[in-house]
Amino acid sequence: MFELTRKQVVGGFVALLLVVGIASIGKFIEWVDTDKTVVCQHLSGKLSYWTEPGPKYQGWGDVIAYDKTSQLWFSDSEGEGGEKDYDLGIPIIFNDAGNGKINGSLRVVLPIGDDKLYKIRTSFPSMKSLMYDLVRPAVVKVVYASGTLMSSFESYAEKKTDLIFYINDQLENGVYKTKIIEVVTQDELDPTKTKTVRVASLIENPNAPGGYERQEKSPLTEYGITADNLSISSITYEEKILNQIADQQKARMNLLTAQAQAAEAKQQAIKAEEQGKANAMTAKWEQEKLKAVEVTRAQQEFEVAQFEAKKAKEVAEKIIQEGRAEAEANRAKVSAGLTPQEKAEWEFKTKVGVAQAISEIKLPSIIMGGGQGQSGNQALDIMSLKFATDLVDKLSSEKK
Repeated sequence: MFELTRKQVVGGFVALLLVVGIASIGKFIEWVDTDKTVVCQHLSGKLSYWTEPGPKYQGWGDVIAYDKTSQLWFSDSEGEGGEKDYDLGIPIIFNDAGNGKINGSLRVVLPIGDDKLYKIRTSFPSMKSLMYDLVRPAVVKVVYASGTLMSSFESYAEKKTDLIFYINDQLENGVYKTKIIEVVTQDELDPTKTKTVRVASLIENPNAPGGYERQEKSPLTEYGITADNLSISSITYEEKILNQIADQQKARMNLLTAQAQAAEAKQQAIKAEEQGKANAMTAKWEQEKLKAVEVTRAQQEFEVAQFEAKKAKEVAEKIIQEGRAEAEANRAKVSAGLTPQEKAEWEFKTKVGVAQAISEIKLPSIIMGGGQGQSGNQALDIMSLKFATDLVDKLSSEKK
């Protein structure tokens, strides 16, 4: 019968210890990476939380490693996300009953305090469980609550950034408490018309987190988890919503085109009006220029006429003065008496003048007489001369 020696027993025991030691060396020391937070449950049941990198004494306890930061992906597109069973796009329903899915990502940051890590460890036995049993459902809930605050077209256009704000705010402070109100808004298919719709509205409260009433706290904050850097790469709309959005875009483009054309027409009218004013002003100044020329010419003519009148007046005054002087001289001569020579000259001029005047008098061309026509004319001449001589003598005697 085979019997073990003492040496063999000791050797076998040592070998067993070596095998057990080698097999359990991984339960003895735990290496903590820089991007991990490790929770160790020792054989005694006590939990240790390791956030600093390096070797840690495990003591054959069970360890669970959590990522200090992790990325939650949600997308139906290839090339994004990780495990497709969990990372599909998040559904959203808008206040016009339009459906879609949000594609993007969200960064998740774990706490470092022991009390928060204890809650995480006792609730979620793995990082995957934490992400898809806590974080993703919280995101789905706030996305659903955010969709009621806008229409499909608003999420596509002017309220796209508001959607990001609503999701981030609710992840941090809790889901909104809303009220239903009636608002008058533009008709999406005919922007020139309005319609009354019932929509969800936020309830403002300066004492509430973020300034709005909340219907519940954020589950992430209860675990000390921070969700930030939300990125929405796209929103996948169902086919009928895409058609509605296309129609709404077309209607808005038509309205913008009409408004642009109206604005252009208005500018053209203003331009034409201003051009008309400019032309009228130009014509007015042309008339003013002609008027100035005519006024200047008339002024010049008036001044010339004044000068000529003054000149004529001066000439007339001169003539009057000369006439007066001559009259005075004649009166002086008459008073003093004419010289025989002046008297003879005066009588001569008088007779010549009277004769000239008489010659212009029309007397009968036929005088009845006894002789021939020749002697009749001679008799007429003699009578005329006699008449003139007597008249001169008479005038002379009256002057004396």
